[in-house]
Amino acid sequence: MRRFFGQKKDDKIIICDDEYNHLRNVLRLKVGDEVLVSVNTEIEYVCEIESFAKTSAICKINGEHKCLLNPTKDITLFQAIAKKPKFEFIVQKATEIGMTKVVPFVSDYVIAKVTENKIERLNTIVENACKQCERSIKTQICDVKNVDQIIEMFKDYDIILFANERTDVGEEVKKLTKYKKIGIIVGSEGGFSQKEKERFIEAGAVSVSLGRRILRCETAAVAMMSLVSIMSGN
Repeated sequence: MRRFFGQKKDDKIIICDDEYNHLRNVLRLKVGDEVLVSVNTEIEYVCEIESFAKTSAICKINGEHKCLLNPTKDITLFQAIAKKPKFEFIVQKATEIGMTKVVPFVSDYVIAKVTENKIERLNTIVENACKQCERSIKTQICDVKNVDQIIEMFKDYDIILFANERTDVGEEVKKLTKYKKIGIIVGSEGGFSQKEKERFIEAGAVSVSLGRRILRCETAAVAMMSLVSIMSGN
């Protein structure tokens, strides 16, 4: 059954915008076809296409169930902004691996930028990744922050883990099942300045190694997210 994101209005499900275009013009689905629709909650709806409007498909609900593939832990990736293809790859994998939120931020060695248009593009990547991995709740893409702002956010988390190539693995990684709200910090192509590393640690972040070899930023992000997701029981 084809998967889509839509909106629930009264007892109907409405599929519009890019999702409608994919349903109508790419897949060429017809009235009477069944689809599975998520509305960015834990509940998924089994629907039947009832009719088409000019820019939307109206579906009747035939059934509903709880999606069992959403993340069970609240894990945020604080990702220093990387160049466009790498950053899009990271956001896609963050959704597949089970992150609940991605916070792009500017650090000393960041050279790329994230604009409103890019945020819109990232949200499209999130939707497609959710459908691929069968999540019903989207990864949230936040507005761009700076280092001061993300450090201020640390207080909202049970633990913050900082990917640092110049440290040991860290014993805290083995204890992640006891935490419900976890933050992960990963650098851009140029990594972090020594001053930034010291600030993260002074603010309470736990420095964690990803092994003896130096990884590309997108590799480090995937490795860190995978490690945390598995060790936390996500």
